[in-house]
Amino acid sequence: MAEFFKMPQASPTMESGTLNAWRKAEGDALASQDVVAEVETDKAAMDVEVFEAGFLLKILAQAGEDVPAGRPIAIIGKSKDEDISALLAEFAAMKGGAVPAAAQAAPAAAQAAPAAAPVVVAEQPPKATANPGVVPPAAPAPATVSTPGGYVGPTWRGKPLHHGLEEIGGSFTPAKTRRAVRSSPLARKIAEDLGVPLDRVAGSGPNGRVLRADVEAAAQAPAPQAAQAAAPARANELVRNSKMRKVIASRLKESYLDAPTFFLTANFDCDALVAFRTTLNQQASAKGVKVSFNDLTLLAVARALAEVPECNAAWGDESITRFGSVDLGVAVALEDGLITPIIRGADKLSLLQLAAQTRSLVERARARKLQPEEYTGATFSVSNLGMMGIEHFTAILNPPAAGILAVGALQQEPVVKDGALTVGWRMRVTMTCDHRVIDGALGARFLAALRQLIERPLLLVV
Repeated sequence: MAEFFKMPQASPTMESGTLNAWRKAEGDALASQDVVAEVETDKAAMDVEVFEAGFLLKILAQAGEDVPAGRPIAIIGKSKDEDISALLAEFAAMKGGAVPAAAQAAPAAAQAAPAAAPVVVAEQPPKATANPGVVPPAAPAPATVSTPGGYVGPTWRGKPLHHGLEEIGGSFTPAKTRRAVRSSPLARKIAEDLGVPLDRVAGSGPNGRVLRADVEAAAQAPAPQAAQAAAPARANELVRNSKMRKVIASRLKESYLDAPTFFLTANFDCDALVAFRTTLNQQASAKGVKVSFNDLTLLAVARALAEVPECNAAWGDESITRFGSVDLGVAVALEDGLITPIIRGADKLSLLQLAAQTRSLVERARARKLQPEEYTGATFSVSNLGMMGIEHFTAILNPPAAGILAVGALQQEPVVKDGALTVGWRMRVTMTCDHRVIDGALGARFLAALRQLIERPLLLVV
């Protein structure tokens, strides 16, 4: 019996999906686990499979169309000649009472004129200057206060208050402001006669005082052709919010408003970490392996969470969940948002295993090839902007986790060692804590465990 094939909900945050492409055509036979379409979710592009053999009888959504999760995108049946008129009528009711052209046969219309091509709205539309169909919102007109019957507004002792505004033609417009200018009385008189604004004259006298010669020179100078030299103004550009950006906005707003957060910042001595990485990469270069400072930091965070499991937790109305596995989320920047692939059981991995997994996850995240289980369910997260030169920042919690660590730049700074001023490698980290789960003392205990691992990196390989 024919039935609807619906847009799958690939993740808890997915509200809709965009059909990137159909891999099968109408009338094609389908085998179990055949890929019929590619769908872009809020986080990644994924292949959609069928679980039973049959035939793709009708395509109800075209490539490029955004479809809510759970809505039909096709009709699949057991044989090629099944009657699907009832399903088409049901689908028409869902769409508002009319069967769309893509979902019904219309031979008469097809003979009269070819069907119009579906309109595909790109996630990043072209600039407004190149797309006359996109009309940016008009800029608001400047506000004026009309006074046809006299002044209407605040007064002081019976007199109107203009608040730095001058009355022009029955309305109020902002008065032009002029800076105070040091000038001689003769220079002011000549400037008035010649119509030269004093605040545009460079003074050559003591303390920048404008003299007569300065005014005369300014009067003889040719007027600047500002209108001709100015570059044409850029038009407003409307950039449609992608599904990823909408989900980020929704979830982080919820996190920001719901969780009572506070921040703990620590400054780590990284001299030993820099020397350790240099030695490690010299020995591992023959194997084609390279370990980054981010890899070392991630492993240190995972091991610190294993030592202080109370921070590897999430809030619930009835109870706090302390996770048995350290599933570490790693924030990865994409062109239109952010995704957090997860290193499962990160505290149990060796340094080289963690480095390899991190590299693979980041590459697939940037290619939008992650599966939903690879970016949902982090128990703690790390966001590292140090490689972009950011010294210090704070991060918003990634629900349901109760903590996230913001890692700043590793850089050389003047430091005091043994009473003497010298130069050392330092790195600042800031932990965002959900106070319902992690209080100040607990957060400080986690950062102390992390400090020991960062400042004594040999502990990471024992």
